Amino acid sequence: MKTNFRFFDNRQKYLLFVTTTNEKNRIADVIKPIVNKLNPKYPALKIFDAGMGDGSLLMNVMRQCHQKMPHIPLFVSTKEISMEDVRLGLEKLPDRFVEHKNTVFVISNLNYVESTSLKSNDKIKQKKINWKIVKLKGTSSLDFANQLRKLNRGFLNKKWQIERNSKTGNPTYKEPSVIIIYRKDQEFSLKSIIPKKNNGKTFFDLIIASQPYRSRIPAEKKVKYVINPMIRSLEKKGKLVVVHACGNDPANKIIKKIWPNENPFPTLFESILSFIKKDTDKKILKNLKFSKKKKFKYVLRALPNEISGGIATSLIFSAWNASVYVNQISDEQIMKAERNNDYQKIVKKVVNQHKGLYFNNEIFIIEKKN
Repeated sequence: MKTNFRFFDNRQKYLLFVTTTNEKNRIADVIKPIVNKLNPKYPALKIFDAGMGDGSLLMNVMRQCHQKMPHIPLFVSTKEISMEDVRLGLEKLPDRFVEHKNTVFVISNLNYVESTSLKSNDKIKQKKINWKIVKLKGTSSLDFANQLRKLNRGFLNKKWQIERNSKTGNPTYKEPSVIIIYRKDQEFSLKSIIPKKNNGKTFFDLIIASQPYRSRIPAEKKVKYVINPMIRSLEKKGKLVVVHACGNDPANKIIKKIWPNENPFPTLFESILSFIKKDTDKKILKNLKFSKKKKFKYVLRALPNEISGGIATSLIFSAWNASVYVNQISDEQIMKAERNNDYQKIVKKVVNQHKGLYFNNEIFIIEKKN
């Protein structure tokens, strides 16, 4: 059994969670007013997604950007270490190049500190960087989908491999890899925003950090490894949007009934903000504006008759999966609980009480003033 369990590692739990809840759509809804207030500077609107996942959220934000600014060039960069997630994201991408022709889309497997510069800080690994430029030919989504499918089969299998960090045990890239995608017929107008090797750091108008870290790690690590590198990558008037689970919901109630001593969300907004203010250089801090935190709900999708007609087995299964996933319960704990069918009774009771299942997320914005 793995002792260094990371909930990100379990692909089955993650994919089932994504498909049985409306979390990605709800986050996009909450982000839309922020997108509508963006004022990009020449030569492009620049967006960074600090963890693409399956791409659902990012594609929604790209749609919002097109609706708000249909003729402004769009530079979208994201990081994702999971080859499977990159594949899922690429499958959703062809339509974006049809609707918003003047788009440059970049994916890397680099870490947070490195990803906005598209350069590994490991000098030995940087010498092996895989720099892949894909110039999409044609004009239809089918044309683009066929070309990106070839990328899935070839480049990703060979170049998106991971290994364990010898010090932390966390997954990291074996070789740094960058994919740059744009339409060949738009190359002339996009030339100034197409990244080049050793081009330096890019600063972004909008950075999305949705569930970017394990909720149980200390605020210090959340700030040091994720939030601070993203703050340092903000353009003037740029906004960093941070979203994470915060519990105190029916899903957390299920967990508490089975594991009363579990505390999956020990360091939320207040702890993070406190550490930022204590640890950040005063000059940088003076130039930051912090929003108040807000909570919003998302739900487990269920057919009306799955609840009113008696809780279906499939609903119990998906509710259980979403609850242990969001609350980051280890496989070992789950296996022990599942040896006893009491967990099913608890899930059924909570779902009945609330006529479904909902989850709470917390969102806050950090804006760079000048």
